[in-house]
Amino acid sequence: MNDKPPSRKRARGTLEFYSEIPQARVRKDFALACAGAAMRRIPASVNTIRLVLIGDRKMAKLHRDFLNIRGTTDVLTFTLSEPEEALEGEIYICLDQARRQAKHYRVPLYHEVARLAAHGVLHLAGFDDHSERERTEMRKHEDAALRAGRAA
Repeated sequence: MNDKPPSRKRARGTLEFYSEIPQARVRKDFALACAGAAMRRIPASVNTIRLVLIGDRKMAKLHRDFLNIRGTTDVLTFTLSEPEEALEGEIYICLDQARRQAKHYRVPLYHEVARLAAHGVLHLAGFDDHSERERTEMRKHEDAALRAGRAA
């Protein structure tokens, strides 16, 4: 990971962006702005949320090690703090899967990475996406975060 990640200090905590893929061409500021907009949905106090861009191999390993599911996924979110502490978390975003999804949804890669960043933050905020109703609600909040990120 990079020594000094791009970060955005917010009144409610800090967002940091790391990339394990040096050649990745994503708009880190846009991803941070969208994640920051989603972070406002977190009712608890926030310390630090780290966004980490990784590839298929590492994501598949994390997916298997922590959820016992084979194969890759687009985003995994980990809460690192205890319930009574300020929230600290890590959001792993798979760049390879984001590329596939960007192509499928016909959006730029930076847009899909930012959406996944907001999606991960929403998971930290307690939102889920197991049912159709939950997915619709999450998508509404992701869209709002993307609009806010564009305005930032």
